[in-house]
Amino acid sequence: MIIYTVRPGDSVYNLSRQFGVSPERIIEENQLHNVNRLMIGQALLIPAQRVRHVVSLGQTLSSIARMYGSTVEDILKANPSISDPSQIHPGQVISVPVGTTQGGGIDVNGYALPDISMDVLDATLPNLTYLSIFSYQARPDGTITEINDRPLIERALRDRVAPVMVLTNIKEGGRFDSDIAHDILQSTAVQDLLLDAVVLEMDEKNYYGLDVDFEYIYPEDRDAYVAFLRRAADKLRPLGYSLSVALAPKLSATQKGILYEAHDYAQIGAIVDRVILMTYEWGYTYGPAQV
Repeated sequence: MIIYTVRPGDSVYNLSRQFGVSPERIIEENQLHNVNRLMIGQALLIPAQRVRHVVSLGQTLSSIARMYGSTVEDILKANPSISDPSQIHPGQVISVPVGTTQGGGIDVNGYALPDISMDVLDATLPNLTYLSIFSYQARPDGTITEINDRPLIERALRDRVAPVMVLTNIKEGGRFDSDIAHDILQSTAVQDLLLDAVVLEMDEKNYYGLDVDFEYIYPEDRDAYVAFLRRAADKLRPLGYSLSVALAPKLSATQKGILYEAHDYAQIGAIVDRVILMTYEWGYTYGPAQV
């Protein structure tokens, strides 16, 4: 599987020829609804092991290998007709094995609601490292809501995907609530109750770890949020649980706005195992306009 960035003139059908993959497979992997409108810069998943590459002016086998995560040695093995690696020329067509170099793997996280279609979930799980189930809602008294997450956890474990419990400051029946976060962050007693409830739930349901997604935190609660995450890490790590945090996408450390100011990248990054940058905040219903 490779990630391909659409260029001018690309279409599903010429990509099919280039990568030796059927158009139907490309359409299915990327859930394309209008195959005649690929956007320049769009990222596509291509389920290919090698690519048909047309050499451009100035390219070498080394530069081509870097483009596709391959090696010169692997390209030469795939093209026995190349007797002199320095003599490739513009317009020459070569076969390039993709993704053969080590260290190119990625961890992939996906969020899912409990009412997700099981067909969609089953089709997605093979591509995931973590399935973050959204969400357990923290209450101001340190208790948490219940959700029907067992079917998702069972499927994740079946497919060797790590199920992650998502904890939010969403008001029941509403949106992210600054006051809920404030009440929790200003009371270590409430935090202890909350973390105990989280651990009890993770133990019972065989979760891999916790993802904290507190949003719209008051700026004055910035340090208290860092302290809470430190307490969470101290609680979870000895028990073998991972801790991740969802962070607002900031353009600078001094960016203003209630969505951003309480998310201290440096301090939070030093505490948790993983961060999830919510760049989708820039392109969804409640995000800023993109046009």
